[in-house]
Amino acid sequence: MANAEDHASGAAPLNIQTDTDPSSTTMQTPGGRDFCELFESVYDAAIITEPDGIMVCANSRAEEFFQFPAKQFQGMHITDLISGSNETLLPTINSSLQHDRFILIQAYCCRADGSTFPAEVSVNLLKLSGNQCISFFIRDVTFRKEAEEKLRTGHTAIQNSGNGIGVTDTTGNLQYFNPAMSKLLGVHDEQQETPISQYLCNQDIGESIRRTILAGRPWSGELQMRCTSNSDLVVLASVAPNLDADGEVVGMVWSLLDISDQKRIQNELRQHNAQLADDLNLANEFQLAFIQREYPTFPAGVPLDESIIELGHTYLPSGAVGGDFFEIFAVSLSQIGIFISDVMGHGVRSALIVATIRGLIEELGPFRYDPAAFLSHMNRDLARIISHPGQTMFASAFYMVLDLTTGKTQWASAGHPPPLLLQDDNKTVIPMADTNDDAPEPALGLFPNTTFHAHQSQIHPGDLLLLYTDGIAEAENQDEDTIFDVSGLKQTLAQHAGSSVAACLEQIITDAQEFSGSAHFDDDVCLIGMRLRALLPKTGA
Repeated sequence: MANAEDHASGAAPLNIQTDTDPSSTTMQTPGGRDFCELFESVYDAAIITEPDGIMVCANSRAEEFFQFPAKQFQGMHITDLISGSNETLLPTINSSLQHDRFILIQAYCCRADGSTFPAEVSVNLLKLSGNQCISFFIRDVTFRKEAEEKLRTGHTAIQNSGNGIGVTDTTGNLQYFNPAMSKLLGVHDEQQETPISQYLCNQDIGESIRRTILAGRPWSGELQMRCTSNSDLVVLASVAPNLDADGEVVGMVWSLLDISDQKRIQNELRQHNAQLADDLNLANEFQLAFIQREYPTFPAGVPLDESIIELGHTYLPSGAVGGDFFEIFAVSLSQIGIFISDVMGHGVRSALIVATIRGLIEELGPFRYDPAAFLSHMNRDLARIISHPGQTMFASAFYMVLDLTTGKTQWASAGHPPPLLLQDDNKTVIPMADTNDDAPEPALGLFPNTTFHAHQSQIHPGDLLLLYTDGIAEAENQDEDTIFDVSGLKQTLAQHAGSSVAACLEQIITDAQEFSGSAHFDDDVCLIGMRLRALLPKTGA
């Protein structure tokens, strides 16, 4: 640190009388008492040096700024306080002051603890008691620098924003716009003071926005705008009041985001979805047309209520189209065939496979007498049709043929849950299954060379048979994390043993909905109920 003894200036050292109390511990200030009072009242840090930069005195603000004791300033060199300065600073200052009344320096100043702060330093030549000296008035501009940095950052952000940003006065005349706004609307610098309303396709909305802003409220919404090339745009606009220091509205700040492409895509998607909805509705109509409305009666031709078979069904697709399917048909004058299937998943793909299965049922007419052969041929044909690398599709299926003269059934299953049999004599519900069953056989469409096997069961007059898909059994109670399951089906059947087939099916749906707490099923639901009222007399009996 330099001191009074280190400098080698040709000028004589200052020898100024002071009126301050000689017993004071503060640094003595040259000049009279009025000068001292003025010196201490200066807002900035004030330092007086000899021409070579050696400090003579400093005010209390300097002590506050630099955190040096007053006595320590005396003898220090001004370059000790200005970061990055060296011995060339004073000659440069003296040279400049020969032509200018004062000079202004932007610098960082050093505190006693080594920290720095940004400062604005005003330097003047000063004569005190006939001696020439230099005065330094140092202002801490930390807050100004921070504000400038924020403004610079904000300006950079606005200039580089992808949104068009514009500022208008309260009448809507453009006063500023960023490059994105210029590109968006095709407006150029010489078009400042242009009313922004001239770019609005709807002039009335511009006045509505202006009234909203003048009321101190922001406005946001979509706008149709027209750029200078006469092409129309759809923009998402946000307009906010521009307030002065007193909180008065002095203009509007506009932020515009071009969403023309998004709106075009949305319109295309809307049209596509509408077309898809129409197609699904048509598919739904076709699929519902597939669902059987009339049942075969036995003996053939008798009214439904006189038939020895009481039939009913419920079909509830979870979407517009479903993956469940059934068909009931007369195999012969004394035999009835019932087919039910459940395609993996639900929706359009499943519905297409349902249509395929329906077509195969027509083609496999010669095999309707033999459930095992029927499913084996269907599996082979379906696997060939739906096989696709990287995708697996399959369908569970159950097909049975009931001889109405004996009550004996032949059936085959392709991974489908077995029907439930409500026995009339003891009112118990059991799965219809062969006691000699081996492991369940695979679903249709998985292995083309699978040969399915036939099984036999017995149905007696009064018994009720329920065929179903797993959508009903898997109805889930979200609160308890449980499913309706086969036990729910059994319980409902047993409780309504004396009801009609239609009433039993309706009650099963009701119980499952109450169990799950929802009227909607997550998967397709298909139920078929059949009660054998009596046996047909054997031919020739």
